[in-house]
Amino acid sequence: MALCDALEPEDIRASVQLFPKLTDRTLIESCFFEAREKARIDGPVGVVVGNPPFESALKTEGARRSYARFTEALGAGADKQVAYLFLQEAMELLAPGGVLSMLQQYNLIYNASAAPVRTAFFTRWDVREVLDFVSIRGLFSKGGADTKIVAVVAEANEAPQDRRILHAVFRRAGRADAEQGFDIDYYDLHWLPRSEVLAEPGPDIWRAGLLGGARAYGLVKRLKKYRTLKQYADERGWHVREGFVEGQKGVSRAADHLIGKPLLPSAALTLNGIDKDRITVVPDKPIEGPRSAELFTPPMLLIREHEDLPHAIWSAHYLTFKNQIVGFAQARRDDLEDVARWLEAESVPLRAYAAGISTKLFTQKATNLAGADVLALPFPENGDLDISDNERIVAEDIVFLYREFIRKGSESRLLREDAGPALEDFSALFCKQVGAVYPKKPLVSLPPRRWPGIVCHPFVFGSGAIDWDGEDSLHGKIDALLREQKGKSVSITRIARIYDGHFIFLLKPDRLRYWLRSVALRDSDDVLADLRAQGF
Repeated sequence: MALCDALEPEDIRASVQLFPKLTDRTLIESCFFEAREKARIDGPVGVVVGNPPFESALKTEGARRSYARFTEALGAGADKQVAYLFLQEAMELLAPGGVLSMLQQYNLIYNASAAPVRTAFFTRWDVREVLDFVSIRGLFSKGGADTKIVAVVAEANEAPQDRRILHAVFRRAGRADAEQGFDIDYYDLHWLPRSEVLAEPGPDIWRAGLLGGARAYGLVKRLKKYRTLKQYADERGWHVREGFVEGQKGVSRAADHLIGKPLLPSAALTLNGIDKDRITVVPDKPIEGPRSAELFTPPMLLIREHEDLPHAIWSAHYLTFKNQIVGFAQARRDDLEDVARWLEAESVPLRAYAAGISTKLFTQKATNLAGADVLALPFPENGDLDISDNERIVAEDIVFLYREFIRKGSESRLLREDAGPALEDFSALFCKQVGAVYPKKPLVSLPPRRWPGIVCHPFVFGSGAIDWDGEDSLHGKIDALLREQKGKSVSITRIARIYDGHFIFLLKPDRLRYWLRSVALRDSDDVLADLRAQGF
């Protein structure tokens, strides 16, 4: 990792271990900010490694003064998150060229509200890596919590103009679950142009790394240009809200239009429509935010805040629902049916889009969206998302494979299933993409060769045959080429692209993960870049 390689031993002027025996987070907070203010840390510091308290409250005077300095210099913060202050103050400790590696909650890169903090930090300092552990459950669990974290690696210098920031996504795997180490994969190393990171204030560019990378980001970025479902509803004066919220503070206002009325549980809104047998009644309990009767008066379109966007039109009778469902009411039924047909016809790209922009999915909940995600779905004026064949491939892999991969890791289809059935589709798309640039001698797929755990897929421009004599002796060498152990804690899975005359060889593990059609698009992009660099 770059943190280990950043400074030669003679360049490390000092390193400090602050308060190693303290476990109380408030005490750590107080000691840290007092040490900073009173200059009690001696000498220039070359390396800072930290795991700060994750608190959305400023409990000490030092933290409050630090927050005041931060907002005065950089503008308002996302919230009063102490970990952000540790990040900023620790960078100030470093001598020029010093390196920091500090844990942060996922919200630093995945929350839109953190944009001011994120932009200020990435603008001022040379951020080199973001190590992303949000896919791994229980990494820092305590008391039943499942804190999602990332690690920021930054250098105390201005960033070079051509800086590319590594977004490394660590997945759930047996070693991580057993707390034995981490696995990282070539296809989970995303090199982001710093200029693009600064130009994108939201979290979409980071979420794309969970879903396959640049092409997923390109799809989301393009679809964001369309009018949204919320804008369409507002144009027509519809009543659009989430359902009511149960509360512990008593009824905020009269709720006669709710208590005792038919209630649709969110789980009863399925991909097959509304399960009428599961309709209950609203109990006489405290309710906070009871909404208005108009929201629950048919006809209405109901969309559940779930990654698969279950939806249905309801016209039978007055029906209430809670805040896990978004309702569209006070509208003509014909217009509601237009939206419902749209949601069905474009279900795959819309689900992929929701996964790419959600403020809740993966980071806070495994399968739930936020109401804002539903309202942000694209609904273009001409009724056409203009999805290309390649974009549809990316969307399908996100919906049917990557979403599960994020949740289940090594137990997902991507790592459980063999690549065999997918090789034909992979090779056809790979040849098509490369052949579009080099049509005079089209790239042709040759039969793949297999060793235990490894696939070698050869291709040739034009025609040719391969002499596989002695192939059995290659297995050990290829396995060593594709797999590397970094110390005791990190295992790296590589791929290899070998160019030999007019032949191209792709060597990769034999899991489905490495032979998806969306991966064929990424491989073809990489191969075309290699060929251009070689003068072809």
